[in-house]
Amino acid sequence: MVRGAIRLFVKPWSIITIDVLILLPILLSIVTIVGDLLAGKLDEPMEILEGVGVVLIGWGVAIEERPSLREIFFLRGGDREEIEVGIDTLCHSSGIGLLIFGLFAEIAVTAVRLPNHIIPTEGFDPVVLCFSTLLVAVGSYI
Repeated sequence: MVRGAIRLFVKPWSIITIDVLILLPILLSIVTIVGDLLAGKLDEPMEILEGVGVVLIGWGVAIEERPSLREIFFLRGGDREEIEVGIDTLCHSSGIGLLIFGLFAEIAVTAVRLPNHIIPTEGFDPVVLCFSTLLVAVGSYI
């Protein structure tokens, strides 16, 4: 049963479906964050950026490990193996990109949240959060 679920999960159309289901809320989040930052709000954008960062990290790790999942659950081989290996490579590189951009987006938010005597962001918190938003946008492009 687990093998069947993993087989379904690693199918390209499953990955595309999850990509779209993740992408739409991220795009709406970016619009909300930009609007809030322009209105001078910081708390809600930080919460949103943290949440979106976690989603990028989680999905990045999941698709990055597609080749490992196929190997662990004996899903390698067959007449489409060359295509599957290409998809594995694409998922691995995209997953690493999502992971990195999600992590750095969260680091920027953490820099704003930490006391100013540790990381002095006072006075340009919105700029740091805009940078974090840009990282999320690049992640959504990936």
